[in-house]
Formats: sequence, C-alpha cells, structure tokens
Amino acid sequence: MPIIETGPLCARRGCRRPDWRDGLCHACWRLAVLFKKDPRMFAYKPLDDYGDERDAVEFPWEKWERAAQSRGMNLTDVIAQAGDDERPPQEPRPDA
Repeated sequence: MPIIETGPLCARRGCRRPDWRDGLCHACWRLAVLFKKDPRMFAYKPLDDYGDERDAVEFPWEKWERAAQSRGMNLTDVIAQAGDDERPPQEPRPDA
C-alpha cells in the first residue's frame, strides 16, 4: 500500500521531508545542531537560499493564532509572555 500522507512537513522552505523535531526534518535539524544554530530559527533560512534581497520567509501567523485561541489568549499576549526559552505557541495535539 503506498504512503498517502506523512503528516506535517519540515518547516524549512524548500524541504519536503516529514517533520521530525522542532518543526524540522531529521536532516535540517542535524544541520542546525552541527552549526550550533537554534533549530527553531534555522527553519526560517530557505533550503535553496534567498532569491534576492527582497525575498522573505513568511511566519506561520495563522497557526500561532489558532494555538493562542486554544489557550484562550490573544496572540500578542502570548508573545509578550514568552521568555527567551519559550517556543512560539504550539497547536494542541489531537490525542491530548
């Protein structure tokens, strides 16, 4: 039987591998660790580099807003509360 869906994909633009840890696939995550980069920020560097000086990576605002609503808070309140160690809001898992 062929694999139809693997779940969420790697957050790094241009990478089509399945999500493994911190929103990245195994290869992108290990590359971030190898170069001592925060994997959460490494996701915003495109796999095929930037096209020009106006090229930008879009942040997943809709996903963050849904996660903030599931907490019963406004997105700006969640971001204001976030410390250096806290990640952006995660969507609740269906099994939780």
